Amino acid sequence: MALSVTGFSSSALAYKVVYESSSGTTANTDVTGSSGTIISMDLDNGGSTYASHIKFKLTSGDITVGTTEADFQVQVGASKKVTFDFPVPLAFSQLSFWTTRNGETSDTTTPETTQVTILCT
Repeated sequence: MALSVTGFSSSALAYKVVYESSSGTTANTDVTGSSGTIISMDLDNGGSTYASHIKFKLTSGDITVGTTEADFQVQVGASKKVTFDFPVPLAFSQLSFWTTRNGETSDTTTPETTQVTILCT
């Protein structure tokens, strides 16, 4: 797991790019360090032979993988990559995420390599 966050700004808007090279069962918490909105997500499960479930928490609080209920999750099939563009940005007060092999809240099964890239304001 290697999380990196890069910020840049233009005269119109400040952006952050969140990139996790191998999202897994260790939660990435408060990745932007502030509130914001999600504009786009690229979820790449291309190197995996199993589906992955990327789980997102949009509010503050402790995260215990296997116990914490995600605010939403996205399933990405084996060897697939998906992109989501939000025409109306998705607001968060604190952005956290983790990935498991199955969709149940109780799942703690380590996935294979899932890359997560999020464009935020």
